[in-house]
This record gives sequence, structure tokens and C-alpha cells, in this order.
Amino acid sequence: MAKKDRIKKKHDDGILHGLAGSLEEAFGEDTSEIQQDDIIVVDVPEKKGNGKGKKTLFFIAGLTVIIFAILGIISTVLTLSGAISDIANQTPLKNELTLYLYPIVATDPPSFEKAENLTSPSIIKAAISRIRLTGDMSKYQSEDGLIYIPEFDVETNAKSIFGGSIQFEHRTVGHIDDLATYIPDKKAYAVADMQLIPNYSLKITELSNIGETYTVTVDYYPPAVEIPGLNKEPESAKTMIYTIVKSGDKKTITSLKMVEGDGGLYGDGQEH
Repeated sequence: MAKKDRIKKKHDDGILHGLAGSLEEAFGEDTSEIQQDDIIVVDVPEKKGNGKGKKTLFFIAGLTVIIFAILGIISTVLTLSGAISDIANQTPLKNELTLYLYPIVATDPPSFEKAENLTSPSIIKAAISRIRLTGDMSKYQSEDGLIYIPEFDVETNAKSIFGGSIQFEHRTVGHIDDLATYIPDKKAYAVADMQLIPNYSLKITELSNIGETYTVTVDYYPPAVEIPGLNKEPESAKTMIYTIVKSGDKKTITSLKMVEGDGGLYGDGQEH
């Protein structure tokens, strides 16, 4: 062994011997067995709980995903059920036809087997009702509480409702609230600048079709005054069956008949 290494070893042994002596004095134990190369192993308690905490978090996350998945499935099922129900009940078509028939039902036209058999007053009232209830009245000239509807617009709406083969003569029709005075010089109808009160509202109860021809059963309901605490479920005043030819957005009423046994606002369902 080199002289330098022997000196270093003696130095280290001296330090170790001194350290052992100090330990013996401090703890009163024999430290003679402690060697330079001995390794003191300290048993550090393992931290517990980390693994369990992670498992809990994973469980909660997984449960949340499952819950949202179930909610998504339920929502999808309900949406599909509603869509299927609408298809089965033909709800969109009923809504479309209700809007189309509303201004016609409002005037309570009489029964007819062919539109060509309708009288001029029935045709004019239906056309003007359609304009007043679903059209843009602001575009027409108004003066002294009256609005002037051009006869051309009346003709256009009449043929849109009953078909292009109908013919009628322009004349004054209606009574008081629904009065439409024909003015030949203006080639227009003067109507009151106020809301039109319909004779009836409607509800479609049955709907069937063969190709483009639809048979529509309609319950008529008269205007009702709402009295808090005294109102009852409205009852149908009468039931009418419309035959409508529908091609795309174009619709034409080809016939109208009353269900046997029903009367109506005017009793016999005839023109008034």
C-alpha cells in the first residue's frame, strides 16, 4: 500500500474510532461492532391511501360517464318517440291544414259537392277572410277607418282556395263586422279597419288521403267568452268534412259536407 494511502486509512480509522466513542458515551452502548462498511437500513413506512384515492377517483369518473350515457340514451329515445308519434298522428300536416282552413272555417261556408256550385257571396267572403286573417293588411290603402282591398287580390285568393275554374260576380257581402262593401269605381272592397271576429275556430279530428286527395274531418267551435272559474271544456258546435287536393304547397278545396245530425251557428248549414 502506498504511503499516501496508509496515511489516509489511519486518518479515517481515527475518525471512525472517535465517532464510535462519542456514540458510546451518548447512548451507553457498545459500538465496537460498528464497522466502516456496515450499512444502516431505515425502514420507512410505506404511504398508504394514494392507490385507494386514485381508485375512488377513477370510479367516480367512470360512474359519471355512465350516467351521462344513460341520460343521452333516454333523451334520444324520448326524441325519437316524439318524432314517431308526430308521424303517426300526422301533426305537421294537421298544423299546415289548420292554418289553411282557418280563414275559410271562420266564414262558415255552406256544404257543396263542387266548388263551381258555390255562390258569389260564399266565395268572396272566404277570400276576404283569408286576406284579413292571414294576409298583410298594411299594404292596402286606408282612409276614415276603412281599408280598401283590390278586387284582383280577392280573385287571386278565391281561386287559390277553390281552384281556377270557379266564377263569381263582385258584390257587397257580409253583415256589420264582416261587411265588405264593393266599390266599382275603385275596383276594391272597403272593410272596417278592425280585427275580424271569426264565426268559428277549428280542430282537425281525422285525416286520411288517397294520393293527393285528402279527407279532413273538422270540428267547429264558436267564439267563447272566458269567465274565470266558470269555463268548461269547449264543445264542438258541428262537424264538417272537407275534401282537399294537395299538390306540394298548393291546396284546393273541392267539396264540403256536414256530418249528418250537426246544425251550426245558423242551424241548417246553408249560406247566410
